Order: sequence, then C-alpha cells, then structure tokens
Amino acid sequence: MTLMRIKRNAGLILLLISLFAASVSCVYGECAACGTPTSQQDVLNNEWAVFLGKANATAEVMSSTGGLVNPRYNRQNNPSLQANDLFTIDQSLSPGRQASLNQTSGSEAVQKRNDSFASVLMPLENANDSGIIMDISPDPAEFIPGAISIPYGSFLNERKQLKPVSELAQILGKAGISEDDEVLIYGECPTCGGGPSAATFVYWVMKYLGHERVSLLDGGIDDWVRAMQPTVSEPASLSPKSYNSSLKPDLLATYEYVHSSVPKVIDARTADNFEAGSIPNAVNIPYTSVLDGKRIKDEASVQKVFSSISKDLPVVVYSNAGIEASMTWLMLKLLGYDARIYSWQDWQANLPHLNIALQKAYARPSPAKIGDVVQITAVFEEMNISSAGVPENVNRSGNETILTIKGCATCGFGSPQGYADLSRTGGVVKIGSTSQAQKSAAEKGFTVSAQVLNSSRESVSRVMMKRIKSDGDEFAGIWNANVAAGVYRVDIVATSGEITKTFPDAMQIEGVGTSKYKNLGNE
Repeated sequence: MTLMRIKRNAGLILLLISLFAASVSCVYGECAACGTPTSQQDVLNNEWAVFLGKANATAEVMSSTGGLVNPRYNRQNNPSLQANDLFTIDQSLSPGRQASLNQTSGSEAVQKRNDSFASVLMPLENANDSGIIMDISPDPAEFIPGAISIPYGSFLNERKQLKPVSELAQILGKAGISEDDEVLIYGECPTCGGGPSAATFVYWVMKYLGHERVSLLDGGIDDWVRAMQPTVSEPASLSPKSYNSSLKPDLLATYEYVHSSVPKVIDARTADNFEAGSIPNAVNIPYTSVLDGKRIKDEASVQKVFSSISKDLPVVVYSNAGIEASMTWLMLKLLGYDARIYSWQDWQANLPHLNIALQKAYARPSPAKIGDVVQITAVFEEMNISSAGVPENVNRSGNETILTIKGCATCGFGSPQGYADLSRTGGVVKIGSTSQAQKSAAEKGFTVSAQVLNSSRESVSRVMMKRIKSDGDEFAGIWNANVAAGVYRVDIVATSGEITKTFPDAMQIEGVGTSKYKNLGNE
C-alpha cells in the first residue's frame, strides 16, 4: 500500500516538473503557444498604436483583440456600432432635432454642414488632424487627448472685460501657441448655461488678434465621449512660444460707432434683460435663437433667424460682456454680414452719468432663509463736480442741488407686500407703481433697481425699487429669496432716461437653511 502511494506521488511530482518546464520555456525560450518575449511585447505595442489610430491593424492584433481595434475602426467595421448607435439621441433636444438625427446616419447626423459653416466648424472625426487642440472650459474633468487647457476666463479681467492685447498675446504664447499655429477650440462653461458661447468667444478673441488658422470643434466633450472617443484626465503641456498679434480692430465696436446710429444693433441677451434696459433702437435676438439644445443650428435655420436683418448695413451684436454675443456674431459672419461685437458694460460705462453716490445699501433679513421676503434698501446722496472735474459729495442744505426728487407720502408704502404690486415673469421680480402720482414722480427723477447675482455674477433676479420718502433719495424693493443656499451679490442700478449708473457689489445677501415653505414642489 505504501509502495503504491509512493508511485502515485512520484507521478504527480513528474507532472508538476513538466508543467514548470513548459512555463519556463514560455518565459525564457520559445514555444508555439507563447512566442518570444519580444514578439509578445510587439503585439502589445501594436495593439496600443492601433487603438490610438496611429497604425493599421495587423493579423496578430486582430487575433489578440477579437477584431475590436479602436473606436473609429470598430464603427467602420461593425454594423452594430454604425448609424444611430454612434450618437445616442438626446431626449432634451427639440422634436425637429431628434427627427433630423433619426433620418441621418453616423457622423453625418451631427457633422454635416454647408460650405460656409464647415469652414469653421470642425467635425469630430477630424479633430486629431487639426493642429493644437485648446479646451477653454473653466474646470474640465476630462480632455481630448493632446488638448491644452486655457480657461476662457483667462482672457477677461475681474470686471469681465477683455484684457489688453499684450496680455492676450502673452496668455497664448505661454500656453505654447504662436500666431502661425493651427488651433482647434472646444469646451463650454456648464455653470454659465453650457453651450458653445465660451468657445465662440475665444474664437473671436483669436480672430481679433489676427489669428488666421483657427476653428471650432462641431460639438463638445459630451459629443466626443458619445462618439466613443478616448479621453484623458490631464491636459497636455507645450513649450512656450512668442505670440505676435496682428490686431483686427474692425471686429470690436466702440461706443462712438454704436452711438453714431450707423450700424444695426442686435441685443443677444435674454428677453428679460432686454426689457430691463437696452441700447436705443436695438432689436432683441437672443443668442439661444441660433442653438438647438447645445448645438449650433444648421445654416438654413440660422438664415431664418436673421431674415429681417439686411446685409446693406453693418451689424453690431452685444451682450453683457460679449461672450454670448460672440455666438451670434459668428453666425452673422458666416452668413456674410459685416458684424462686430460690443458689450452692454461698455455702453453703460460710456453713457453720461448721474451725479449721485450710493450712501448706503442693506438688506433685511440677512442672512435670509430660503423663501424669505427680503427688503433691499438703497440710500443715495447728490454729488457735485469740483473745479478739477472730479465728482465730490455736496451738502444737501446747499444751493447746488442737481436732482429734484418729487413724490408723495401715501403711495402704498408699508409692509413689503403693501408698498408694491408684484408680478413675476421668467423668474424676474417686477414691482409696479401703485398710483399715477408716483409714476409721474418717477418720470421726473430717476429710477432704481437691484440686480441679484450668484457667485458667478450671473443674474438671478432683477428687483425694481421705489422711493420711500418724498423728500429724499431712499429707495426700497423686495426680493423673494427662492434660491439655493449661498451668498448673492447685489448691484444697485440708477437710471434716468438713457443715463445709467451702476454701483457694483453694493451688498451681499446670504441665503441659508432650507425653504420656509416646507411642501414647496411636493404637491
């Protein structure tokens, strides 16, 4: 019995030795199943090169990967990955957009463009052949492989105004771009509403600097991922270069040019902002008019948007800082218009100013619970112009009163709900006059509003304010704080006719806790 067990164990040992010898030969020698270490590494290298699209698939690669090589090869050779499977239909798109995607297969569903639009909008599949790729998103989580990162905000100062040309050139040069490089721009600002406006703005900046070889990716990172293209978590880094600009000043309108009434002026802001105040004789065509979801409409649709705008006159398109306007500007240029960009900020800065100063501004309650009715109060004082031409405060008891304030003592004032009529349109709180006497008084003096902004300085609400005292410059309005918790800045804006004076960051209102309306939205 013992001898039988010894023989059995000896057989097992010999089997183990033979298996070990075979494995050693696969590692250090050659065998039909394993190949040499060099040949194994060659296959791995070839697989990686083919996946990146830098080499053609060999028989060994096809065998080792089961025929799935890289996203582009897979789509071209696997019927199940072709047609509408390439781009999943976004249910948030308009019915017309979904229909067009359903009727067109593959990349043509998104990338097909007429010649003028195709000259600027680069199809996704051509991105890797487009020189330097620039992601302008403020805080991207992933990048197209090889893309550098220059957030669009880098081109603006703290007041959201375009930086000097020398600084713009320095930003590009430091990132490794020269004026002769071919550049492809993509990206968006999700916290600003998304869409291509940030990318078109950087495109305009580079055209303003005289850059010739620049284009836009016809889609964003979501489209890139949806097309099963690879991404990386870190941007590329290029060696610094010298950037020499050749400025194109005719792409940027000046106050004098806009005020001359020569160009046709388009306000690209939302209808609410347009109604709150605009450049005289401007026509409102919101920048969203050229979009279908987050994508630029086809050329025929864009032509319909601007069908009422004649090409016989130059066109100026503006938005608050010019960012949204850049998208409208690009569409106008592609359609053959003589178009320039302008900003509402510059218009306000160059208008004649009211000779008033903001004495104090405050909000109650602050901090405010979400859903609270917040009273915003602003107190003004008159100013005089010194002999040196510098505004200075004047004593109200003096004889140099610049503004005469008229009103009445019984115009519906009292509690926040009592001193104003409220109406809400598109999220904007408007406070209407409660008597004809007060309307008359407002026409003879100046009106005041409060612009509530979030941390990104995007407008949350606009509150019209009313004069509280008939013999003073104290105004008040109410804001319903139905917003997310956070700190909100408030700009106070005084207007008399076409003259506007803005007092930025006059106060802050902190929203805390949860809504006092416990069942809000749960019914």
